[in-house]
Amino acid sequence: MNRAMSRKSFEQRDGSEKAAKSRLNVTFWGVRGTLPSPGVEFAEFGGNTSCVEVSVPAQPDEPGTSLVLDAGTGIVAYGERALARGQKTFHVLLSHFHYDHIIGLTRFAPMFRPDVKIHFYGQAKGGMELHQIIEKIFSFPFFPVEYRQLPSRSNLNFHPVVPGSPFEVGSLVIIAHELCHPQQAVAYRVWDQDLITSMVYATDHEHGTDSDLSLAAFSRNTDLFLFDTTYTDEVYLAGRQGWGHSTAKRGAEIAAMAEVKAFGLFHHDPDATDDMLKNKLLPEGLSFFPASFLCKEGITLALNGRFQDEQLPMVVGGGSPIRRTLLSKRRKISG
Repeated sequence: MNRAMSRKSFEQRDGSEKAAKSRLNVTFWGVRGTLPSPGVEFAEFGGNTSCVEVSVPAQPDEPGTSLVLDAGTGIVAYGERALARGQKTFHVLLSHFHYDHIIGLTRFAPMFRPDVKIHFYGQAKGGMELHQIIEKIFSFPFFPVEYRQLPSRSNLNFHPVVPGSPFEVGSLVIIAHELCHPQQAVAYRVWDQDLITSMVYATDHEHGTDSDLSLAAFSRNTDLFLFDTTYTDEVYLAGRQGWGHSTAKRGAEIAAMAEVKAFGLFHHDPDATDDMLKNKLLPEGLSFFPASFLCKEGITLALNGRFQDEQLPMVVGGGSPIRRTLLSKRRKISG
């Protein structure tokens, strides 16, 4: 169950007593954007749309916690795996409600079980409350099983998200931040209970406004920065301006400004093959931020406040220290 926190309590929490326990696991269940990408040419990095699990292992004095960021098609496999390991409570944090971030709910197995609890977190939109938006997904003529027929209906819980207002989910601490995207989206920063280890999930953001600067401040010193790198600079400049997405180079600039420990290129273009991601997109990120890597479906990263180079898929930065500040390359972000 989530518990709202005051900003004062959020800022003053002291992690000194349990620093050795601090750890987050981040698992990529879907890393694609816009549409799923089936086919062998997309198999290496995966074709499922956005879904990232953040979990903290159980401790002797603290139960484990698992949540997922977004409900793209990747949430299907997550739900099946979680049920198989006996999970009965689910937390789904939604960045926004475009199809590629919610369509997996129609095959999310816990939605069709009467013996589980599901907590949804997200913003009200267009005069609709969060529960009304979820109801609309399961309605005629879009889906044959309507909301009133869902076996889980009586066990669904809805929590409105207000950017800037921290809250807790189990042993995790979360805060949302507004992004630059059509119809509005939010980023999430997730900390362990001691506010020592954190990750930022900032999908669906278009660079070129003051929002870049506020996102860098929001993400400062995070262990893992996942960012919308849908396009190469070439593709973006060839007619993708105003579509609500960014590039590897611009994401690397924000990562450098925020002095994050690792930068994950996320929300891959559905047209970008594995070869394109490796040979065109990744080099643009690495050229500005050596701790850049391509997010890959099925990979789990363990965050311990100290990120290990060998954990990062597709790092080719020549062994550069992950903690590099890149002061010589910092500059004002422009459009």
